[in-house]
Amino acid sequence: MTDMIDSVFEEQPFGKIALQKLSEVPDNFRLYHAAWLGDDLRYSDTMRVTGAEFRMAKREPEKGLLSKMVPNTKRTVYVSAEEMRQIMEA
Repeated sequence: MTDMIDSVFEEQPFGKIALQKLSEVPDNFRLYHAAWLGDDLRYSDTMRVTGAEFRMAKREPEKGLLSKMVPNTKRTVYVSAEEMRQIMEA
């Protein structure tokens, strides 16, 4: 697992919208998966965005990295292409 200390997805338009939809999340919550839905991605209008809480690993080789997903904290929201267009135009 990668170190989740940086909030990479949260800086993207879909990540900003996803966090708004999730409302309150703990400091150790990270978005870690995003995918367009549908059989033909050229016409997809909806993205599924998933995040969870992570904790620091206590053992090698990941010791000290924010890399262990906390069980039962996974949350998923759906973001439309139109929502992303609106946030990018603002």
